[in-house]
Amino acid sequence: RAKRGSARGRMAAPMEIEYEKNVRPWLELAEDLRTLSLDSQLAVPQICVMGDQSSGKSSVLEALSGVPFPRGSGLVTRCPCRMVMRRAPPEAGWSAVASTTSSGGQSVTAESPEQLTSIIARLTESLTRNSHGFSTEAIVVRLTSPESPDLTVVDLPGIVRTATAGQNAAVIDDVNALIDAYLAEERTIILAVIPANQDIATVDILERAQRVDPEGERTLGVLTKPDLVGPGNEEEVVAVLTNVRKPLKLGYVMVKNRSQAQVKQNTTRESARAEEARFFEGHAVFSRLDKRLLGVSNLTTSLTKLLVRRIQEELAPMKRQVEILLSKVRAEVRSLSSYGTASTPSERQKLLVTLTQEFVRHLNDCVRGEYRDRLIVCNPNLRLYTRALIIFQELQSRIVATAPNFRAPNFIGDLATQMEALRGRELPGFMSAQSFYMFVQEYIDAWLPPARMAAAQMRSLASEVVKELFENIAVSYPVMREAFQTITASILETTEDESVHLLEGLITREKDPFTINEFLQAHINKLRYDRFEAAVESSFAVVASGSGSGGGSSWQATKEHVASSLRTWYRDAHGVSSSANAEDMSAILEAYWTLASKRFVDNACMCLDDRILGTLCAKLQEKCYHFVHDDERLETFFTEDANIVARRRDLELTRDRLVKANAAMANIQAARKPRATNAAKQPDANDRTALVQLSLLIGPQGLGLQLADERSEVVVRGFRPGSTAQQAGVRLGDVLLEINGQTSASFAEAIQRLKALGQGPVHLKLDRRGDTSAVNGGATPTVAAPPP
Repeated sequence: RAKRGSARGRMAAPMEIEYEKNVRPWLELAEDLRTLSLDSQLAVPQICVMGDQSSGKSSVLEALSGVPFPRGSGLVTRCPCRMVMRRAPPEAGWSAVASTTSSGGQSVTAESPEQLTSIIARLTESLTRNSHGFSTEAIVVRLTSPESPDLTVVDLPGIVRTATAGQNAAVIDDVNALIDAYLAEERTIILAVIPANQDIATVDILERAQRVDPEGERTLGVLTKPDLVGPGNEEEVVAVLTNVRKPLKLGYVMVKNRSQAQVKQNTTRESARAEEARFFEGHAVFSRLDKRLLGVSNLTTSLTKLLVRRIQEELAPMKRQVEILLSKVRAEVRSLSSYGTASTPSERQKLLVTLTQEFVRHLNDCVRGEYRDRLIVCNPNLRLYTRALIIFQELQSRIVATAPNFRAPNFIGDLATQMEALRGRELPGFMSAQSFYMFVQEYIDAWLPPARMAAAQMRSLASEVVKELFENIAVSYPVMREAFQTITASILETTEDESVHLLEGLITREKDPFTINEFLQAHINKLRYDRFEAAVESSFAVVASGSGSGGGSSWQATKEHVASSLRTWYRDAHGVSSSANAEDMSAILEAYWTLASKRFVDNACMCLDDRILGTLCAKLQEKCYHFVHDDERLETFFTEDANIVARRRDLELTRDRLVKANAAMANIQAARKPRATNAAKQPDANDRTALVQLSLLIGPQGLGLQLADERSEVVVRGFRPGSTAQQAGVRLGDVLLEINGQTSASFAEAIQRLKALGQGPVHLKLDRRGDTSAVNGGATPTVAAPPP
């Protein structure tokens, strides 16, 4: 007997070492990630016990943990309860600590399972006292004992269909919302608890699970209360248990928990397990089933393997998610940081100079339209000169809109009337220069309102950009920002007045017509030629239509008609008459207006650019440096905004937790056997391995693989959505041996080969190890036999 015990000890020791090496690190990783309080940012794989009220959920949790949870009818579980179980060495005792997610770290220690039951009941009351008997806050129990499995499960309230007496009707929607939230989380393993004596077709939890997990990748069924199955109904239970009816990819396990009578009799955990084993062994129908489908021990083993595998599968996606979150949090922390803090007068002086220099440097880039800094590149609102160009374009459009319609008949008629009213001693055939000057002044007066509007827009734009820029640079110093904004407003008010004065001067100068630009002469000639060309085309158009002299049938008649038409046009346009003078004056006015308006728009834009934008940086810098020796003002300047300080502190804590999470996931390695040489490798019945050769087509998105370097092997650890490789049969844990018949000496070389692949066919050789079949019902994958 002593030798047999010694032999069992020698066998158990390697198994324990293998367990500590391959299982516990993954469970500890998940718990470490969960304790980092990243629930709102990072979903960690977990097992959730779900089912109808009185389906045996708490009994299943009691069987797993050894803790007698409250039982009864109605809503017994009134808040989530997360049970973190860890196996302790044989010499260690039983211990448990309970807390709530809203307790701020305060916990209660239990010295026995019974005491823990009372603590759970007391915490439940405290959480649900003010929330109509239900709470979304969770109880967290951390339990260690030699008998505990290494497992973490969450017990959720049972599905509520009707409110009982004294129960708030709102609890139905609250419980359903809580269960749906856990169901919807893609990393949650659904442990669906179903009474064996209930018709499987009426089980609500399976229908809900199928909606969120249609492929059954994360749903495991647990049948309870097998002792209540009536005679003749056993075959129905067997059909469910063997995945014939209502099949699940992960299958089902059936357990027999302590009955209410056994609870009252204080039946021990060991006795309950022994009673369960006797029940299944002695049952006429259930005894013929695969033993792996029965018993709490098999359920515990299956859950542990399932949880570890789920954590391994989700490691790469979780790490990628954490890295994305970390990048965003770091960016937000940077955005809430103001180049340091200052507590002494000299530090405040230095910080003021630093902030002013940074502000002026960025503002100068904004004014000059040189967008090299990340702050400006990422914030289009800070691109000052780009936005100023829009104001310039609007000014040009408004000036153009003031132009009279020089070619309209009514304009020429009105112009003739006005010229006659202004006629003095000019001889017939001569135009009055005074008339030209008066008309030009009248038209140019219309430019002043658009010019003033542009100056106001430039002032408003500069003020907006200065405010937003300084909010980004001195984000946590509201008093300083307000003071700088006041200075900016004063400077811009002055420069706007100066700009308007300069614009008015430009308009005054434009009212006194002048140019040595050949554009005016060329444009007048062009307008006159255009009018002559239009007259010629009109004459021929009349002939072509057949309404001219001779009906267009004689060349002589055509010439006579065209000549007559042109003579009439020339007499009207260039004869000695008021209408002829008005026609010519309109051409000269149009040419000069076009020249003057273009010149004014250019000069006005340069004025606004130079006077408002060009002087802003230097004036602001000069004004800000006046505060360098004002210790009292500096002290108020560098009083940080309490809300921003609190927000930054929260972000820094989140950043630190994400860094720890990233490090934890980066450090863990999948425990695998080293590859042995053909000469040294000995066959082992438990060492399942196969060589798989796959041919597939690479699409535009590549293979969609997430690979890891594990002991110089290229291991598949994840897939991107729509992965071609996954659809072709590549699985998690596969080791990439060859790419198109070529081996790789290192991980880097393999990655380089994969990146060099273009679209088209590729041949992969994989080493597939281990049994990835489900608890039951899931068939072992069929792979190609090793080549001879």
